[in-house]
Amino acid sequence: MEQACLQILDAKGEASLTVALISELSGVAVGSIYQYFPSKDAIVALLYERVLDEETQTLLRMREQLTGKPLRLALRDILANIIRVETRLFKLNKAFHLRYHSALHLGKWRGPYQTTGEFIEATWLPLVRLYEHEINTEHPALAAYLLGQGLRSVIRSVLDDMPAQMESAAFLDSLVGMAMGCLQPASFD
Repeated sequence: MEQACLQILDAKGEASLTVALISELSGVAVGSIYQYFPSKDAIVALLYERVLDEETQTLLRMREQLTGKPLRLALRDILANIIRVETRLFKLNKAFHLRYHSALHLGKWRGPYQTTGEFIEATWLPLVRLYEHEINTEHPALAAYLLGQGLRSVIRSVLDDMPAQMESAAFLDSLVGMAMGCLQPASFD
């Protein structure tokens, strides 16, 4: 059934995701679908859960590949991955993604973090410290917060206001520049 839903979303878009079409493509009876999924949002939520679980594994592998990379290249890889994941989720169901964006945070998805602060301290702050030899900010905790939340907010705004820019090289270049500005503010004096 999940494959049928993904096939519909990829080929025809979210407006075509109907129980009748899901039933036809998956071979699952309409009644059975309604028994487990009382609404379209419940079906989409399952798809998001599967995609987020898959992307969590990809993220873990990507983190291992950052070791030894210069800061700018590491940020480029990290931000490109965030853009890729956000774009993938957005394409599954735009309205659902924008409505539940805060709950669909890849880094916090299966993590033990109760607050954004815990997430930043456990993920972005160690990254900042890893590259302290390339960073000249006097405020590493603030820089970590701006990387983790500020850039995510920018990405969310672009998803909402200018989705066609999400996969542009100019957008990624701009995000990397913003990130570097957080970490090397003295270079802009």
